[in-house]
Amino acid sequence: MQIVHCTNAQLDVLSELFNDYRIFYKHESDVLACRNFIAQNIEQRRSKIFLLLSDEGKPLAFSQLYPAVCSLALRPYYYLSDLYVVASERKKGHARHLMGYLTEHFAQLGAQRLTLDTATTNKAAQCLYESLGYVREDVYITYHQTLG
Repeated sequence: MQIVHCTNAQLDVLSELFNDYRIFYKHESDVLACRNFIAQNIEQRRSKIFLLLSDEGKPLAFSQLYPAVCSLALRPYYYLSDLYVVASERKKGHARHLMGYLTEHFAQLGAQRLTLDTATTNKAAQCLYESLGYVREDVYITYHQTLG
């Protein structure tokens, strides 16, 4: 397997995967909007996107992380916003492999931590993250206000 740090060269495959990811979370299919969003993230360097490929070059999974800063720790961290494994490739260890790579990669960059959210209904993801040592938040309460 190979993990690629994505650029515009991977835009077509990322657009399809990101669209599938959004469909998984009950959003309407819109490959063009996904393409534009990913293209802007790459162009503006808003996020870091990684693509897991099979030995034959077949896309298996992707992840997208956004940089942030922890004021208390005085260090950068990364928010894992998106992690998706192609439906036919699930339960084969691809998410675990990608997560291991991300942990090592961002530790080498000096990040203080990786932070993520997942749906309360996504029990498979919760089991994976907890098996990797992620701890469910019980100190802070998160609030959201939708602005538009």
